[in-house]
Amino acid sequence: MDSGLNYDQATDAQLWDDFLRGSKAAYSFMYEKYARVLYNYGYKIAQDRQLTEDCLQDLFLTILETRERLGQTDSIKFYLMRSLRRDLVRKLNERHRFQAGHEGEIDFKVEFHYEPTWLDSQISREQSEAVLRELNHLPARQKEALFLKFFDNLSYEEIAGIMGIETTSAYKVIYKAIASLQKRMPADLLVLLGFMLA
Repeated sequence: MDSGLNYDQATDAQLWDDFLRGSKAAYSFMYEKYARVLYNYGYKIAQDRQLTEDCLQDLFLTILETRERLGQTDSIKFYLMRSLRRDLVRKLNERHRFQAGHEGEIDFKVEFHYEPTWLDSQISREQSEAVLRELNHLPARQKEALFLKFFDNLSYEEIAGIMGIETTSAYKVIYKAIASLQKRMPADLLVLLGFMLA
């Protein structure tokens, strides 16, 4: 694949390989495809628009400047999310913005919000908001894992890599989150949760 071709049909491995070989088109396509997803994820960690934007710009500049030294990947989204999270955690640690805890532990301050496009024809806004309230009561680590699994469609292995945990721990965190929701939520809301996380 090369700069003149359409990257919509390219695999991540093809796109990344073209980028590593200096294709400006591949780099631009990558930015357009992933910048918004990365910003949304980064902001949920930092809760700081400027810091998130700065880290995102730094990330894309860094991969451009160091592409000759970068290895192969078949999941660009995973690679970039892991890099962005690491940079944000480092900068937030420098600012002493974390609550007491282990180094690298973050307070994932995601607030799931009702979005008008979600199943409007099948469920009410009130029902959606009730489910989202329950999601927002989960511990930060569980919210982040659920977000990565069900909203970003990442594998357990990728979630583990991004969060810096073992794959078995990623399974456990998500299982605990779902078990906690099942205990607290009435059956009708659990059905809605299933739709929202499908």
